[in-house]
Amino acid sequence: MSTLNSLDTLDIESSSLSPLPDVLSHGLVAVSTFGLLSFFCSTSLFFYMTWRLITWHRYSGSEQPTNQFLLLIYNLLFADIQQACAFLLNIGALRNNAILVDQPLCFAQGWFVSTGDLASSVFISAIAVHTLFGVVRNYRLPTWAFYCAIGLCWFFIYLMAAIGPILHGKDFYVRAAAWCWINNRYSSERLWFHYFWIFVGMFSTIIIYSFIYLWLRRKQRQGLISKTAIRNATPLMILYPLIYTVCTAPLASLRIYALAGHSVSLGYFCMAGTMIACNGWLDVLLYASTRADIVFADLPPGEGTGLDTFNFMGRHMGVSPTVSHSSNRSNVDSRNDSRMALGRRSQDTESLEHLYGMGQIGVKGEVTVSVASLEDGSAGRSPMGNETTASAHASATWDLRSVKSATSMHAIG
Repeated sequence: MSTLNSLDTLDIESSSLSPLPDVLSHGLVAVSTFGLLSFFCSTSLFFYMTWRLITWHRYSGSEQPTNQFLLLIYNLLFADIQQACAFLLNIGALRNNAILVDQPLCFAQGWFVSTGDLASSVFISAIAVHTLFGVVRNYRLPTWAFYCAIGLCWFFIYLMAAIGPILHGKDFYVRAAAWCWINNRYSSERLWFHYFWIFVGMFSTIIIYSFIYLWLRRKQRQGLISKTAIRNATPLMILYPLIYTVCTAPLASLRIYALAGHSVSLGYFCMAGTMIACNGWLDVLLYASTRADIVFADLPPGEGTGLDTFNFMGRHMGVSPTVSHSSNRSNVDSRNDSRMALGRRSQDTESLEHLYGMGQIGVKGEVTVSVASLEDGSAGRSPMGNETTASAHASATWDLRSVKSATSMHAIG
């Protein structure tokens, strides 16, 4: 059967819809609006991070690999852009007052729904796994293995989206209730190429963050972490899986409910579509606020800063931990580097508290002032006429918690 004939034989739920009923004329406005907002926020931060990565690579002179958590957020933003594009394309349906299945716009929307939803789930789950190993085991993949893992994630995402069109042609992405997606007749493809993996990612994310929170509670009972750190960790352990689940679960549940043979109104689909269209701008808000020291770092963040900068709503009193842990301060001489290294020695307990922004931050510095000796007969002779200042040396060492000073002076007549 030709592609044209297969499109002509679509059932009523998959064929073109013109004109749009009132529920879609109003409901798709909200879906498109939040899709546009997510697209703008995700694209803006994506281009900003792209510019940062390019400038760091060109001008920093650092040979260290890019922070892994930063790259995971970067890939999540690219996934959110595709997801936002899917729901942004409903503007075309509103403009035409119709959903037309024989147009390239319908196929493009179905493709972006498949890739965007799945990619967002994959990389949110990858961030959860990365956080788990970083917090509990203090482990990160080698750079080559990390890049291979990122490549495999994208290969899996696009493979799941491409199998259907390869097997079934253009009638794979048609109208699916309120917008274009997988044909209603391919219910098994909807489940196994898409929603099965989304539910796996959703439940895995919830389980991982729950485990991290329980692990931190156990460390707190052992006296290794303060109660204040646990109290500040709680909103983070709730927000990460909660935002993802609240945005994704309604639409996924409705689709599964429809696969079971139940009827779902177009209004519910518009509500669920509006919520999942918020995924992009909420991800930008969440990760930009809790990982600001990485996302908006002035210097390339080192591999160790991914955990140390896990703050909520901004940086540490204006003092960035990135500075205290950075290995890229090439403009600081080796003597000051060694002195600063003394201040960076801490136990695992302190590093875990730094994870949630509750650690004590100490900054030490030393200033040495010396005056070169002057020969007799020079302008350096004292007003008394019989003494010459040969040398003077003063040093002061301070930190944020105590101030100590010691001075010594030796004069040679």
